[in-house]
Amino acid sequence: RKLFDAYQLGMKIGAFSASMYPLCFCSRIALLEGENLTLLSQSVTLDLKMMAKYNRHCAKLVVLDMLMIDELRGVDSKPFYIFKDSIGNDDKDIMNNAQMNHDYYLLVYSYQRRFISAFWAGDYDSAEIYCRSMLSLPSAKAPTLQSIYTTFYRGLIGFLRHRECQSEEQYGIGLDSIVKIEFWWQFSPTNFESKLFLLKAENEASLLNVDKARSLYEASIKSASDNGRIHEKGLAYEFMGNFLSSVSNDPSGARECMKLAHSCYLQWGAFGKAAILSMKHELNEADVPNTYPSLKHGRHE
Repeated sequence: RKLFDAYQLGMKIGAFSASMYPLCFCSRIALLEGENLTLLSQSVTLDLKMMAKYNRHCAKLVVLDMLMIDELRGVDSKPFYIFKDSIGNDDKDIMNNAQMNHDYYLLVYSYQRRFISAFWAGDYDSAEIYCRSMLSLPSAKAPTLQSIYTTFYRGLIGFLRHRECQSEEQYGIGLDSIVKIEFWWQFSPTNFESKLFLLKAENEASLLNVDKARSLYEASIKSASDNGRIHEKGLAYEFMGNFLSSVSNDPSGARECMKLAHSCYLQWGAFGKAAILSMKHELNEADVPNTYPSLKHGRHE
């Protein structure tokens, strides 16, 4: 809310270019924190028009956010139209432009955006490639909002990879993520609790401690639900389902988790992500609850 207030104040005093930065971060926070994607897409489309007019650097950042929103929703809103062919038609052009102008913040964020999108698509091989490319850049260690999610998602991939191929390197990445998230949790329990529970659940799953893992998955689901993080609730159900399918002879529990994850993703407005899950696990209409999205946007509350 304070960021949006800063944007409004900047516009009132005529600091049009500077006021675009808090507006840019408002959209970024809303996206990563699980605001409804349908409403967010509408507000970001309006924001982009202003940013193209007053601050093209912010416009590039928010176009990358819009690409992520589109991929989660399973649509193509063609956000590059705001540049009127002066940059190009995909994120490669933004990345080339950032490289040419030595804009390493934009370049790092481009890789982070690709990593997060690949993670939600379940393409963990590509996600790891993008993450390694990002970490090779000198400015990648600078703390940012999106680096929190890079740490969280990379830890989940690490534990999953460890279970698949017994990779000690990947297990170390998972453990390192727990250490970092646990440190941040001390300062903001509401923001980090469900993430920490889910990482710890994946750790116990990697050690084949079934009961401990199940308890921590359930704690993550409850925390995400209590704190209004519908996307993290869906993620916890999905990873719990993946684990149960690997250790149980009864597939019904795992399938029920996938159905609940699918329902959460629909509520989030991530219809593209829900479709990927449905196809992967062969969910049909009878499997999926009749769910109506919860429409909210923190900027306007």
